[in-house]
Amino acid sequence: MYDRNYDLIFSGSIFADLCKEFIQYMRGMGQKFPRSNQYVLRDTCRRLRSMNVTSPILTRETIEALAARRLGEFQGTQAKRVRFLRQFATFISLKGGEAYVYPKHSIPQYKYDFRPYLFSHEQILAIFKAADEIIPSNCSPKAHLVYPAIIRTIYGCGLRSAEARKLEICNVNLDEGILFIEKSKNNTSRYVPMSESLTDYCRKYAQAMNISRNSQRFFFPAPDGGYYHEFTLADRCHKLFGAAGIQRLANGRLPRVHDLRHAHIGHALSKLIKEEGMDVYTAVPLIAGYVGHTNLQDTERYLHLPQFDFCDIVKAGQSVIANAVPEVIFYE
Repeated sequence: MYDRNYDLIFSGSIFADLCKEFIQYMRGMGQKFPRSNQYVLRDTCRRLRSMNVTSPILTRETIEALAARRLGEFQGTQAKRVRFLRQFATFISLKGGEAYVYPKHSIPQYKYDFRPYLFSHEQILAIFKAADEIIPSNCSPKAHLVYPAIIRTIYGCGLRSAEARKLEICNVNLDEGILFIEKSKNNTSRYVPMSESLTDYCRKYAQAMNISRNSQRFFFPAPDGGYYHEFTLADRCHKLFGAAGIQRLANGRLPRVHDLRHAHIGHALSKLIKEEGMDVYTAVPLIAGYVGHTNLQDTERYLHLPQFDFCDIVKAGQSVIANAVPEVIFYE
């Protein structure tokens, strides 16, 4: 059944009942239908209201307006929304309602042209400094402890936001300095060793938080004892990025929490090549396994290093290339 205690309320929308039934239907089909999907559904209701849609009917014009790419929107975000609208419209049609189902062949083809933002080492240190200066509040009395630790862990281990936010105490081994990421993206699990400095920091953090194996469930607990929502962490990180002097991007937005993961991958590759003398083809698979990528293409998409790093990588490989490629001699 639809549980008001956990799901968003779509009051004020003529599609409210359909939204609730849709969530119930999707969960009945075995899908989790998380809060992020509910936000998309709520946003759809708000836009329908602004479009003066007065009856629970989704015409072709309405669906095409909802599916159109928005200013500054990523291609992947648009494609995801279109697929979601297809599901919602199909559900309404199955119930006997009137809804235009966006043609599958018309779904915008996702072309990966995104260039992730890569923080410099100096920027990372500035972000850490800003996090260390957080002042606790009544609504978040442990913020000055949790946020500096979770940000360091995301960057230091290259974790996804959800992997850090939902990290359980039972999966944190501070004796050995190893995290166990359980059933993450693509339902894969992995062990993630931490550096000595990060392990030491997390030990001090756990002591300050009075965390033990029998205390809270989550290693980075929210004020209510659960885990932080992705938007809560993103909002806090944006404030810290601003305090650290990080400039807005060309699209007017600040970098994302996920860009801390990008920075880890880029910095790790640079270190393996420049300091460890490892070639790219050996380093990339190691990094891919560490960060939980199931194929090397995912890792390669992250590796858009700054020019100075790129040049260093080319120089590191020149000796190998010089020996591998025979010299061509021209005779006149």
